[in-house]
Amino acid sequence: MDQRDQTVRSILALAASYRPGTIIRAERVVDAYLDEFAGYRARRAAMDALLRELAMPERRARNRGGLFELIELHLRRRHGESAHLFQ
Repeated sequence: MDQRDQTVRSILALAASYRPGTIIRAERVVDAYLDEFAGYRARRAAMDALLRELAMPERRARNRGGLFELIELHLRRRHGESAHLFQ
Protein backbone atom coordinates (compact mmCIF):
# COMPACT_ATOMS: atom_id res chain seq x y z
CA MET A 1 0.00 0.00 0.00
CA ASP A 2 1.46 3.36 -0.94
CA GLN A 3 1.42 6.55 1.08
CA ARG A 4 -1.54 8.06 -0.80
CA ASP A 5 -3.68 4.96 -0.21
CA GLN A 6 -2.82 5.05 3.49
CA THR A 7 -3.64 8.76 3.65
CA VAL A 8 -7.02 8.24 1.94
CA ARG A 9 -7.83 5.37 4.30
CA SER A 10 -6.98 7.54 7.29
CA ILE A 11 -9.15 10.38 5.99
CA LEU A 12 -12.06 8.00 5.36
CA ALA A 13 -11.71 6.62 8.89
CA LEU A 14 -11.75 10.15 10.28
CA ALA A 15 -14.82 10.99 8.20
CA ALA A 16 -16.62 7.91 9.51
CA SER A 17 -16.04 8.96 13.10
CA TYR A 18 -16.48 12.69 12.57
CA ARG A 19 -16.27 14.60 15.87
CA PRO A 20 -15.07 18.02 16.96
CA GLY A 21 -11.38 18.34 16.17
CA THR A 22 -11.48 15.88 13.28
CA ILE A 23 -10.30 18.49 10.78
CA ILE A 24 -7.15 19.09 12.83
CA ARG A 25 -6.35 15.39 12.77
CA ALA A 26 -7.13 15.23 9.03
CA GLU A 27 -4.87 18.22 8.34
CA ARG A 28 -2.04 16.46 10.20
CA VAL A 29 -2.57 13.34 8.09
CA VAL A 30 -2.47 15.43 4.91
CA ASP A 31 0.60 17.35 6.06
CA ALA A 32 2.46 14.13 6.88
CA TYR A 33 1.61 12.85 3.40
CA LEU A 34 2.85 16.04 1.71
CA ASP A 35 6.05 16.08 3.76
CA GLU A 36 7.07 12.90 1.94
CA PHE A 37 7.54 14.90 -1.26
CA ALA A 38 10.43 17.25 -2.01
CA GLY A 39 10.06 20.18 -4.35
CA TYR A 40 7.11 22.14 -5.63
CA ARG A 41 6.23 19.88 -8.58
CA ALA A 42 6.26 16.70 -6.52
CA ARG A 43 4.09 18.25 -3.81
CA ARG A 44 1.71 19.72 -6.35
CA ALA A 45 1.35 16.32 -8.04
CA ALA A 46 0.72 14.71 -4.63
CA MET A 47 -1.95 17.31 -3.83
CA ASP A 48 -3.65 16.77 -7.18
CA ALA A 49 -3.60 12.99 -6.75
CA LEU A 50 -5.12 13.27 -3.28
CA LEU A 51 -7.81 15.65 -4.52
CA ARG A 52 -8.67 13.24 -7.36
CA GLU A 53 -8.97 10.38 -4.88
CA LEU A 54 -11.28 12.37 -2.61
CA ALA A 55 -13.39 13.51 -5.57
CA MET A 56 -14.27 9.96 -6.61
CA PRO A 57 -18.00 9.30 -6.19
CA GLU A 58 -17.45 6.26 -3.96
CA ARG A 59 -15.26 8.40 -1.69
CA ARG A 60 -17.66 11.37 -1.74
CA ALA A 61 -20.44 9.11 -0.50
CA ARG A 62 -18.45 8.67 2.73
CA ASN A 63 -17.82 12.40 3.28
CA ARG A 64 -19.35 13.43 6.60
CA GLY A 65 -19.51 16.87 8.11
CA GLY A 66 -17.97 18.52 5.07
CA LEU A 67 -14.57 17.07 5.94
CA PHE A 68 -13.43 16.71 2.34
CA GLU A 69 -14.26 20.34 1.58
CA LEU A 70 -12.22 21.42 4.61
CA ILE A 71 -9.34 19.25 3.42
CA GLU A 72 -9.59 20.88 -0.02
CA LEU A 73 -9.31 24.30 1.63
CA HIS A 74 -6.30 23.11 3.59
CA LEU A 75 -4.68 21.83 0.39
CA ARG A 76 -5.26 25.19 -1.30
CA ARG A 77 -3.52 26.92 1.61
CA ARG A 78 -0.66 24.44 1.47
CA HIS A 79 -0.37 24.97 -2.29
CA GLY A 80 -0.06 28.71 -1.77
CA GLU A 81 2.59 28.16 0.90
CA SER A 82 4.51 25.77 -1.36
CA ALA A 83 4.34 28.13 -4.33
CA HIS A 84 5.75 30.92 -2.19
CA LEU A 85 8.39 28.70 -0.57
CA PHE A 86 9.70 27.19 -3.80
CA GLN A 87 9.80 30.39 -5.86
